[in-house]
Amino acid sequence: MSKTNWSKILREVREEAGVTRKDLAHRSKVHGRTLADYENATDSRQLSIYKVEALLEALGYELDAFQRPR
Repeated sequence: MSKTNWSKILREVREEAGVTRKDLAHRSKVHGRTLADYENATDSRQLSIYKVEALLEALGYELDAFQRPR
């Protein structure tokens, strides 16, 4: 998934949950500026699966990992 897609999904999920960036930053323990960078696709670092999980969990979602059959 491209950064742009992740940024759009993160923002949409957060807005659907009715959570502000400030609240999400507090709940997920991800710095507010970092969260803004993620949502605006301006953070050049790779977003770790642990941060994705923390952000989704803070929004009331679970990250289920699965492996597709080959």
